[in-house]
Amino acid sequence: MPKRAAFTPKPSIEKLPLAVRKDIWDNFESKKTDFESEIGKLLDTAFTININANAVWAYAEGLSASSAGGTFSGYVEGFISALKGYLEKYGDEGKSYFNSAVTQSELALVVNSLADEAETISADVKDGVFRILFRQDRLGYNQSWLNDHFLNAIEAVPREGFSLIAKHSIENNFNADIGSLTQEIGEILALPDIIIDANFEENYAALNCKDDKSWQSNFGAATFAYFSDGLKYQLVRQGFRGDDMLQEGFAEMVTSKTIKLRVVNATTGGLTNETIIENGIVYLQTTPDRWHYNVNEAGQQLLDLL
Repeated sequence: MPKRAAFTPKPSIEKLPLAVRKDIWDNFESKKTDFESEIGKLLDTAFTININANAVWAYAEGLSASSAGGTFSGYVEGFISALKGYLEKYGDEGKSYFNSAVTQSELALVVNSLADEAETISADVKDGVFRILFRQDRLGYNQSWLNDHFLNAIEAVPREGFSLIAKHSIENNFNADIGSLTQEIGEILALPDIIIDANFEENYAALNCKDDKSWQSNFGAATFAYFSDGLKYQLVRQGFRGDDMLQEGFAEMVTSKTIKLRVVNATTGGLTNETIIENGIVYLQTTPDRWHYNVNEAGQQLLDLL
């Protein structure tokens, strides 16, 4: 495949026509302070909108002078709408992630350097500035479609720890229900102080080597499934509920009273799911390429290990 030619942006317009300047003033600049105030309140920080009208309007083929200000305002309103949706879903955690990524607390509108390969609208964060990106021949199109790109722009900024989408999944799809599940498993094993260890940090690091990051969106739910659809199902299936002998055998072998999920490089014999007991801990093991496959098998070999 031939290498894509480097994108050369159009030169900025040295001086905008009076009609364009007036419309920008009437329909954008006069509103900018209110826009900045609204964004600042949403993010709990002072925020700046910085649109280089001379550079952007160079791409205004087919647009009338009377649409200039409305075009710029439309992009900002699309950003505000996307920001509200983002904060509604991710709350204070999302706000923290946004502010730590967009360190300059600034919004810009620029042409996408992917040229004809670019989407009509997208976004990124560059040098701490949130940038709305428009395709060179699509200025003013699909301004309200920023929602689909908002989260990805924030997540693409390198940071320590979990991605926002993974953390959200942990909070909503694991932490919310793990207490009751732990109690159920404790009752099955006659061990009310059983410990369920999701091992999130190590497993996240192991899975993050995958090129496809789609697993992050259900990281909490998938982890929960290993213990609910897998371990609990297998404990009941293997007869632990109400069987004193099996319960005592488990307690003797699993001295730590801990069951831990672990993502490893390889399992014995290439199994999708493997159960081992090591240093008094039950490990439910899988590999990055088999993550969230056949979770009902988690704990399948447990009885044979006692």
